[in-house]
Amino acid sequence: MIETEINIIFWVILGAFTLGAAVLATSTLANVLRLRNVRLSWAAGKMRGYPLFSTLFLGSVAVVGGIAYWFGSTEEMLAAGLYGWLGFCWFTTSYLTTKRFITDNGIVKNVNEPSQTVAWHQIRDFVETEEGDRTKYIFIYGLDDTNTNGLVRLELAVPDSRKKSFQKLISHKLGSRIRCYVKDDLDIQEQFNKL
Repeated sequence: MIETEINIIFWVILGAFTLGAAVLATSTLANVLRLRNVRLSWAAGKMRGYPLFSTLFLGSVAVVGGIAYWFGSTEEMLAAGLYGWLGFCWFTTSYLTTKRFITDNGIVKNVNEPSQTVAWHQIRDFVETEEGDRTKYIFIYGLDDTNTNGLVRLELAVPDSRKKSFQKLISHKLGSRIRCYVKDDLDIQEQFNKL
């Protein structure tokens, strides 16, 4: 009797988590598809946006599912299938949330967190530094147009393959307010004379 109740509780919990993971993955995918005028995007994070833990989870589920198939255990194969779907949803959500999207409206750091989206008009200044095969940008932005006390910092690592396009976009979006890039053929004296 107790074993049957525990078995029912297990399936209810597994079903609830699988459904929740599917809803989260669908919501994340909808947020990505809802983005308009995406100019650039790239995978970010410690492993270039590759979701390691969800991959390890999927690998473990595949091994357990294979063993269950080998022994012909229907209940374990069904559980492995639900765990596999949960792992796939986790993988999809992790991958899409670590991508950086640069749109005509601003920088989207996390598609599931609207507060992490920075509009171009909010950016007050930025710094660009080289770091290996990436360029690190530090943007200083305000939460509103009048308050200078509430400045926030946004760090963004841009891969070298996207650097020129990103610089061009920054120059276009911020060039009227912030002097972004100066041509190399002007020397310091000529720049000083223009002031």
